[in-house]
Amino acid sequence: MKVSGLRGWAAGLALSAIGVVASGCYAEAEGTIPPPQYEYGYAPVYYDGYVVYYDEGGRPYYYLNGAVQFVPPTSPLYLGLVEHWHTFGPHYRDWNVHAGERYRTYRFHGHRR
Repeated sequence: MKVSGLRGWAAGLALSAIGVVASGCYAEAEGTIPPPQYEYGYAPVYYDGYVVYYDEGGRPYYYLNGAVQFVPPTSPLYLGLVEHWHTFGPHYRDWNVHAGERYRTYRFHGHRR
């Protein structure tokens, strides 16, 4: 390989590496919070980008403009959400008491299904 070809290849590789590293950076808009993570033994699930909460009977709901909206039983996600509550109910309660309230006004677009 000629020296000029090697330099071009090395420059391309260097630019690609910079692009990969730089693409990991992002700016978060003010007034937003990152999506909830695993805390208190629980990782929340989502309905159309909204964090799902549960009433005492295990019925899934979410907050839309500050109002409770129950997930319709006709939703294809409904049975899975109910099963999630049956599996993780005790951990959900701890999470909801300590962390759940802070996510009620947010919609996380990366978590739509």
